[in-house]
Amino acid sequence: MLSLEELEQDALRRHIPVMQKEGIFFLIEQLNKKGASSCLEIGSAIGYSAMMMVTHVDDLKVETIELDNDRYLEAVCHIREHHLEQRITIHHHDALTFDTQLLQHAPYDCLFIDAAKAQYQKFFEKYVPFVKEDGIIVVDNLDFHGMVFDIDHIKNRNTRQLVKKIKRFKDWIFQHENYDVEYYAVGDGICVIQRKDQE
Repeated sequence: MLSLEELEQDALRRHIPVMQKEGIFFLIEQLNKKGASSCLEIGSAIGYSAMMMVTHVDDLKVETIELDNDRYLEAVCHIREHHLEQRITIHHHDALTFDTQLLQHAPYDCLFIDAAKAQYQKFFEKYVPFVKEDGIIVVDNLDFHGMVFDIDHIKNRNTRQLVKKIKRFKDWIFQHENYDVEYYAVGDGICVIQRKDQE
């Protein structure tokens, strides 16, 4: 069985996108500050971030959705090996078409979005209704290796389109009248989003 540290290193070696260490510890800090007991994660990959969350936040339950079959199977295996099945629920599905009636721990203290970056706004709009009124939404990879700040110099057309979509989401959420957004230059750029006071 691989330790979480070894899991992270193994994922990096195989170019599987796992959250940067600085980012995951920032997320854990946010969950602890909130006293969170539930988190919905969009994009499980191999289960690393969900396992990091539940092993560093007391009494937290994480529900997570993963589209890729191989990564889903690997995540299930890691979760089982670490005996975390009681605390992590994983669904093998496309989060965009997932039947939200199957969500087991809603409403959530935290929604964590770290999946297909081109779909961030769709993920946000679909799952934000399942976040508690005073809950937080954490979105990772908003800088995309600094490219968001220098779109004109991106040579690869597909990468340029993707980065434009990330920037569009950033602009949209920052200008949204219903949400307060804090940006943190941690890891690959993280936003913490909360509903404005519902008075």
